[in-house]
Amino acid sequence: MILAIIQARMGSTRLPGKVLEEIAGKPMVWQVVNRVERSKYIDKVVVATSTDSSDDPMAEFCKKADVEYFRGNEADVLDRFYQAAKIFEPDTIVRITADCPLIEGEVIDKIIEKFQSEKADYASNISVYTYPDGMDAEVFTFAALEEAWKNAGKLSEREHVTPYIRLSDKFKVVGVTADDRSGKGMRWTVDEPKDLMFVREIYRRLADKPLFGWKDVLRLLEENPELVKINQEGIMNEGYYKTLYAQAEPNGTVKLNLEKSNELLGKAKDLIPGCAQTFSKGFNQFVKGTAPVFLERGEGCRVWDVDGNEYIDYIQGLLPNILGYANEEVNNAAFEQLKQGHSFSLPHPVEVDLAEKLVELIPCAEMVRFGKNGSDATAGAVRAARAFTGRERIACSGYHGWQDWFIGSTTRNAGVPQAVCDLTHPFPYNNLEALDKLLTTHKDEFAAVIMEPVNFTPPEDAFLQGVKELAHKHGALLIFDEICSGFHFGLGGAQKRFGVTPDMACFGKAMGNGFPISCVVGRSDVMKIFSEIFFSFTFGGEVASLAAALKVLEILETTDALEKMEENGQRLQDGFNTFAAEAGISDRFECIGYPFWSLLKFRDADGTDSMLERSLFSQETIKRGVLTLVSHNMTAAHDATSTEKTLEVYAEVFKVLDEMLKDSNPARFLEGEIIQPVFKVR
Repeated sequence: MILAIIQARMGSTRLPGKVLEEIAGKPMVWQVVNRVERSKYIDKVVVATSTDSSDDPMAEFCKKADVEYFRGNEADVLDRFYQAAKIFEPDTIVRITADCPLIEGEVIDKIIEKFQSEKADYASNISVYTYPDGMDAEVFTFAALEEAWKNAGKLSEREHVTPYIRLSDKFKVVGVTADDRSGKGMRWTVDEPKDLMFVREIYRRLADKPLFGWKDVLRLLEENPELVKINQEGIMNEGYYKTLYAQAEPNGTVKLNLEKSNELLGKAKDLIPGCAQTFSKGFNQFVKGTAPVFLERGEGCRVWDVDGNEYIDYIQGLLPNILGYANEEVNNAAFEQLKQGHSFSLPHPVEVDLAEKLVELIPCAEMVRFGKNGSDATAGAVRAARAFTGRERIACSGYHGWQDWFIGSTTRNAGVPQAVCDLTHPFPYNNLEALDKLLTTHKDEFAAVIMEPVNFTPPEDAFLQGVKELAHKHGALLIFDEICSGFHFGLGGAQKRFGVTPDMACFGKAMGNGFPISCVVGRSDVMKIFSEIFFSFTFGGEVASLAAALKVLEILETTDALEKMEENGQRLQDGFNTFAAEAGISDRFECIGYPFWSLLKFRDADGTDSMLERSLFSQETIKRGVLTLVSHNMTAAHDATSTEKTLEVYAEVFKVLDEMLKDSNPARFLEGEIIQPVFKVR
């Protein structure tokens, strides 16, 4: 027997009594029951409400409407579900919430079919959100529910029913995705008055189709995009994050054993300038004495330091590990090539294979040249632009590596000739007027505009297209530096996502999942200049990294890796911002940017960037097993379990920070030296 249990209560914080609010002449819960009953597999539907007197109207409605109902524990919703299910003795349970009046039987059936065909313990369409919020359904066995009822101890597990099941490795969990992704990210659930307004309008406009489905709603919204704007702001599953915050128990006395790390640091000071090969990996990017200095190994989204401490890692080598550490398929591809040699005396066929794949995927790519680092690619592209145009000046926006042509324009310009510094001109992102003024001031002198097409700030409407038009108007080439955005923003990069094709583009980092590789791609007439300029080095065609890159692109192209990154990254971003709001410090702590690559902002009370608050956050999260700099560099290996653990850490840390920042001297809570910035690059 398959039993659908619709979770319903009157005590919503943001919209009290919402489940009995009228939609198309009927209470919302009636609409939900009616739509769930359209499932061809569900045998019985029951509304599960609470014994609290506030839910008496719900019970009265069910009686009058002849709807089966059960009353149970108000706070322990898991117990309420279990006790309701026990009465009917089902094999399978479908969980629906009564604030989803656009739920559809066909979608529920798709989940049930996957659940049955996979012989799963749990199936849902929420492991990766490809449906609109409000189309959520979960299917699980009674046995799994019973085990959760017996063993789940956290408030979040009792209040939200399924976390113990879906986040545990005890059960077989499968997911269902939508065949039409156009509704992804839309808000069709009812939490606030504007949500109710949105749903009522949908029902009104589709009144001539009493059996309308979710694809009818999608068509309506496509034809009437103004409807989408009614209620699209808000955090999905905000109530769940609030529960995580409520259950967090702050413990400010956590300590790590870092004996070996500190011993190695002492040796490194005499042997390695700066003690690291990359500024951003240096010990001064963390609170000294509270964070590891040397890592020993990594697997998936986790790393272990030389003292054996384990961390969930959101640095991921500064962004390249898009599939996580030590991905077996990628490593095997490289290893198989290593067995045959990997640094040859002549070109290898894999160079052609990878070039063909990049030309297929990247809009601007007609020809390809390979490098090892992002700086190789950007410097090569700039040299090519200068050779192609016969000009010398470069306009730039963003961070473009360590080579003289760019780093001379920053505060880290020691050793760069002034004549070189004077040829590079930064301009602010999303400011076409500033770029136009710059290009006009040095008329006919600019070889190229090179820029990160996107970082943590979205491009304003028509900005990227405007940059392209300005560059071409002034006879300059447009180069997109996609070292960071490439592949995280999709297989075609940010240029495909935003629909603007540059003359050249630079890719790297994620391309090799940690293997050193980069490339310059672009229009063939421009790229042919690489036959003339000197862009040539011993390891440019090193084959093991090329083989690894081919495998990375294959995995990204044939799996849901990118969707999982976005989904789990969105949960982190939403959880972080919810916790900050719950702690009352959202004006000082904020996660911005895109789900797969988001930035943590730390501000003083006056709104300026705060190294103290960054240091306190870093200190407290690392002690609890989460390794970050200032961003979430998401990978496909960051799964629901690691994301949940991170959220639990963040919830605890925000409670600790709340207390620290109330102190007249929060700096006294630092257990080491404050973090030192390298320099501001964006």
